[in-house]
Amino acid sequence: MEAKYFTAESKETAEAAALTYFACGKEEVVFDTISGEEDGPWQILAIKGAPGEADNMDATYGLYYEEDGVYLELYAERGKGEPLDSHDVMHHLVRKNIVNLSVPAVQTLAGTGYGRSKIAMCQQEHIYGEDIKVIITGDELEASARLLAPEPGGPVLDLNAAKQKLIEEGVIHGVDESALVELLEAKDYGEPRVVARATPPDDGADGKLIFHFSLDERTGTPREIGGGRVDYRSLDLYVPVTEGQLLVTKTAATEGSLGTSVRGMSIKQRSGKDISLPRGKNVEVNDDKTEMHSVCAGMVEFVNNTVVVSNVYKIDGDCDMSVGNVDFDGSVQITGSVRSGHTITATAGIIVSGGVEAATLIAGGNVEVKGGMQGSSKGRIEAGGSVNIQYIERGTVIADGPVTVDVSIHSTIETETTLHAVGKRGAIIGGQTRVAGDIVASYIGALSNTRTDVEVGVMPKKRNRILAIEKEMERIAADKIKLDQLDTYLSTSKATMDPATWEKLTRSGMENRRINEEDMEAYTAEINELRDDLEHATESKVHVFETVFAGSRIMIGTDVHKVENEISYVTFKYNDGQVVYGSCELSKGDK
Repeated sequence: MEAKYFTAESKETAEAAALTYFACGKEEVVFDTISGEEDGPWQILAIKGAPGEADNMDATYGLYYEEDGVYLELYAERGKGEPLDSHDVMHHLVRKNIVNLSVPAVQTLAGTGYGRSKIAMCQQEHIYGEDIKVIITGDELEASARLLAPEPGGPVLDLNAAKQKLIEEGVIHGVDESALVELLEAKDYGEPRVVARATPPDDGADGKLIFHFSLDERTGTPREIGGGRVDYRSLDLYVPVTEGQLLVTKTAATEGSLGTSVRGMSIKQRSGKDISLPRGKNVEVNDDKTEMHSVCAGMVEFVNNTVVVSNVYKIDGDCDMSVGNVDFDGSVQITGSVRSGHTITATAGIIVSGGVEAATLIAGGNVEVKGGMQGSSKGRIEAGGSVNIQYIERGTVIADGPVTVDVSIHSTIETETTLHAVGKRGAIIGGQTRVAGDIVASYIGALSNTRTDVEVGVMPKKRNRILAIEKEMERIAADKIKLDQLDTYLSTSKATMDPATWEKLTRSGMENRRINEEDMEAYTAEINELRDDLEHATESKVHVFETVFAGSRIMIGTDVHKVENEISYVTFKYNDGQVVYGSCELSKGDK
């Protein structure tokens, strides 16, 4: 379908000119009168096309090079036809390389949407050929190109010209010549194709710690010795080590290498972060601080970012008057029970094969009690790791790690991680339970409506630890001031002070400064981790598989939910400032 404006002294003359221009009969042309009077010039729009085509014609345009100038004609859409895209018109005019193009004339005509206007002086028509439009992403990681169609008779674009176009647009790195060839050969005009990609930076690798001993929680199960047999005397209770055994290896961080954008600019890589070997007891570190070895035989644990190697102190039978209290730098194993009034202190773990009466167990690591605790309101367990116990009656358990118990009756339990009440009953009855992580239980409370307080998301030990670390960091800052003053004093008194004394004070100051810097680095890492834990304190939940009885109080964050009627198979969580509950989010198989 074609369209054009015609102007003549009469309508008939204008129509005749149109029929001559299109070289067809009148039945093939639709005429629209634009303007005209009996004694004046007439302007018509002639549209050539199949019958009915003009009824829904899309808007279009024409460009004419005449003796008195270059003219642009716009033809408005008809019926359901699409309107004209003025950007397409301007893009076409730009590619035509029209000399002294009158942009205001084009804009005025485009604002009208139809008509004819002179847009430039008389000149030779330029027939444009293929071209490419280059698009570079904001991060300069990719460059795409669109192949622009030529006019009829216009030249095609060759590979060298296309590559030069990329250079002119700033694309000088990572050009995919095969993709550029495909773009030119496919002739998918207007479709973008990636023709250049940046060389990404090679990020450095972080330093890593490789532990050469198991960090898995001990299962307490007998060790298999082959042939379907097990050794009931060798229980999986701790990780044994030998003297000189390699415990931890550190791999160094790497810097990586720069990348290059499609514009040839450097893309900075992420340098790897170094890591230090963990603190340790009864270990030695090589000179370049890449390996840690045990200095004695015994057992090893990783607790609170510390590698602890220690011997195991074993008590055959009960811990009673014949044994007395125990304070041991290592682990303690008791094959019997711990009687009332006794205190067992261990820097690592404590294992009791029997039960615990109104006694005290204090461990830097895990505590496992095969039986239970009859605490008589005096029994107490403190653990830097996990606590695994059959039952607790009128006792207190405070742990940094997870606590696992079958039944807790009128007891106090605090843990910095999770509490699982699992087993035949899986119940928490009475007392106070404060847990930083989740609680998983079958029952909370009792039919007698016994008051049972349960709180999750609390971390009293971590809060106390933050306060302690802040005091230590303040002390180190104060020491730094004193050491700076000492350096100033030594620098001014070297000439008058006894050389031996001056050397001794200098070495002492340097050593104290080194120790303070190492401690400050460790404290900073620890306090950042503790603060992150506190920020997520309201994410903890209480999962109950069977029943929560009336009289129970569920506390999360700043809100308390008082249970007034029995609720079954439920999960309590914190949402928008209050404790809410719904169907249990775990299944019994998750226990």
